Amino acid sequence: MQTIDRQQCIKDSIRLRAHRAPGLRAGWAAALCILILTAIPAHAQFRTSIQGTVTDPQGAVIPGATLTLVDLATNETVIHKSDATGVYNFDALPADQFTLTVERDGFKKKVLDHLQLIPEQANAVNVQLEIGGSSETVTVDASTVSALDTETANNGQTITESEIQHMPVFERDATSLIQLAPGTLADGSHQGSGNGYQAPGTQTGASSGGGGNLGNTSSIFATENGPSANTNGGQFENNGYNVDGISTESAVWGGATIITPSEDSIGNIQIVTDDYDAEDGRFAGAMTKITSKSGSNDIHGSLFAEINRPGLNAYQRWNGPQSVAPGKPAARGLLRDTDRYNQFGGSVGGPIWKNKLFAFFNYEGQSENTAATSTGWYTTSSLASLAPSGSIAATILGYKGGNVIGTVISSANCSTLGLSSTYCANVTGGVNIGSPLTSGLGKQDLGYVNSSSPGVGNGLSTTPDIAEYSISNPTNTDFKQFNGRLDADATGKDHLSFAIYWVPDSLSFDNGGYGYDVFHHSQVNSAFSLIWNHTFAPTFLNEARANAAGWRYNELTSNPQAPFGLPQDSVTTIGNQSLGGIGVGAPGDLDQWTYSYKDVATKVLHTHTMKFGFELTRLYYLNNPIGKPNYTFYNLWDFMNDAPEAEGGPFQATTGIPGG
Repeated sequence: MQTIDRQQCIKDSIRLRAHRAPGLRAGWAAALCILILTAIPAHAQFRTSIQGTVTDPQGAVIPGATLTLVDLATNETVIHKSDATGVYNFDALPADQFTLTVERDGFKKKVLDHLQLIPEQANAVNVQLEIGGSSETVTVDASTVSALDTETANNGQTITESEIQHMPVFERDATSLIQLAPGTLADGSHQGSGNGYQAPGTQTGASSGGGGNLGNTSSIFATENGPSANTNGGQFENNGYNVDGISTESAVWGGATIITPSEDSIGNIQIVTDDYDAEDGRFAGAMTKITSKSGSNDIHGSLFAEINRPGLNAYQRWNGPQSVAPGKPAARGLLRDTDRYNQFGGSVGGPIWKNKLFAFFNYEGQSENTAATSTGWYTTSSLASLAPSGSIAATILGYKGGNVIGTVISSANCSTLGLSSTYCANVTGGVNIGSPLTSGLGKQDLGYVNSSSPGVGNGLSTTPDIAEYSISNPTNTDFKQFNGRLDADATGKDHLSFAIYWVPDSLSFDNGGYGYDVFHHSQVNSAFSLIWNHTFAPTFLNEARANAAGWRYNELTSNPQAPFGLPQDSVTTIGNQSLGGIGVGAPGDLDQWTYSYKDVATKVLHTHTMKFGFELTRLYYLNNPIGKPNYTFYNLWDFMNDAPEAEGGPFQATTGIPGG
């Protein structure tokens, strides 16, 4: 047996192809990474092909050569013969590694082992046989040099599974690897907060900022995510994304994907920056094609955990001239990342029915509990009992959860407010700044002049109307991503695949000082795809795929405690302090989906590969503008008397009813 290295393989005209590299991580975090076994081969969709010519040492074609292709992940074996011109081809292949064995009487058997292909396209693999006996074997290691694209006019980069796993990437977001593609302008930089840096001209989206790897803690769980990258002089918004051949592009914002797969679920990434195939022509910028992993005949898995704590992070060395002053770092004004969160996950894949049915599952989660405190002036529980009967103020102040979730700061007094004894009296539990009006609802306090002379309504009393509180403002986030995939070799001519990404997110935070201000946001991003590949003949393949991808949330239903049916009110400055808002703002109700059906047929004629087909896409977007009015009042007694000085909010132009 004779063994030839990869350099000799290149001389034998085995033409494959390469690609790509990393991102950057802001801050310092301790990482624990435990690989149970090895990464799982990418079975994925079946759009890769091999074609080439079998020749002798003088370059003459060899017809009738037997070519045996074995998928090393699933053991699927396909046998073809070269035609009268020495040409052969294999279609409907996953992006796995293969062994290609070429045999012909009068020539040595040639084995190309661990043949790595460019995913999602045709690959040229020309094989030159040596004269000799069929009992002699020439084995070529075809895995040591990356493939070269000689079959398409595309410009771009292919990123392998190994590169995805081993390159440093900010928040495990593999989409940031787009910066490595030729013709791409993106430096992967981040702001001091850890958020992704947006290049000039990058649009701002409603739900996530429109892109730019913005979440320093939301990472792959962002509603709409994408690196701030410009390709070939184009805009960020021109970039497109698909996962397993289905579009995950936002229905509203260009350049952003609603699904950012976990690193452990990605088999490879292909980025095309120019000269697209017709089926990828929807976007004018870079097209990022992500191929998900599938199971194989061997059981494989992975496990990782990442823990971020302030004590593990270094201080920023330069924060102005005070940075070099003597003393402790904090005293010199130095800062460091104070985020506290855990990110963890794992994957497992293997056979359900060996050589026939394969499954893969991946999970990644991130949770963060951030404790913070603040101070502010709010109404007291004593004020609620003073509201005039039948007033809207009485309804708001008496609403369930209307008590302030904090502790009164006893040292705060009229001097803190900057008010004289004419307009303020220090009392137990806060300060008194007047009494309710008796002139009837809708009448304003005529004693109001400005914030320094705010009026006292019906005169000062001993009731604590407002007080300064110390309030706890915790923020709790819980992000999850589930990915599952089934692949079946149903028959010798039919391959079926089903994949799902399910990304439920929840966020709870204090949006003010009152009990009903504890706000809950619950959201789901998801993508589903069904793929059917049918081989009519060795030279004729059809691939059909149907998919749905979208995200939705309804803050009206996730916040039953909130007084959405009541207006949001605010009082202009009292002395030198602002009074905390009363009531809550309007909730959001959004729902967007992209539905697609694509059918593409591939026909091989000798050395030519032709594709034809169609795609039907429907974009569905709901933005339900739940409107409510907001009112401002000159002073507290105007609020108590339902006498605003201004009204705002979204209103229907024809009816005047809040909403849109």
